[in-house]
Amino acid sequence: MPTVFKRSRLLCACVFVVCVGVFASINAYGETKLLIHNDIEVEKLDTTYLNQIFAMQVRKWPNGTPIQVFVLPSSNPLHRDFVVNHLNTQAHQLDRIWNRMLFTGTGKPPALVQSETEMYSKLLTTPGAIGYVSTAYPVKDSEVLGEKQQ
Repeated sequence: MPTVFKRSRLLCACVFVVCVGVFASINAYGETKLLIHNDIEVEKLDTTYLNQIFAMQVRKWPNGTPIQVFVLPSSNPLHRDFVVNHLNTQAHQLDRIWNRMLFTGTGKPPALVQSETEMYSKLLTTPGAIGYVSTAYPVKDSEVLGEKQQ
């Protein structure tokens, strides 16, 4: 009887370790990094300012360059991760802000891209651009603002 008990505890411990590893790898894959076009000289953005940018309330960088915001679709897990971890809000809340601006005629929502590759391409070629990619995405020739640095 004690041998069966030890085996079941060992089995439970193994299952627990595997589950923790799986969830840790899923979370690591979903992390995002904030990117801005290399002509913008900003070293740090606080969460409030970043929220204002993505809510389309701030329309120009401090140097006067118009801000062009790029986002993935709201259903994309990477978008949801970015919104939760960098903006400290929920994707549906941003959608509501953008829809209200669109329907009242007070502004337009950010430019929608369908993939990280398209996002990165737009960030490289659009002056004043801001967006995000996963931490695993290879980046060069654009300014990366570190994770949780904002």
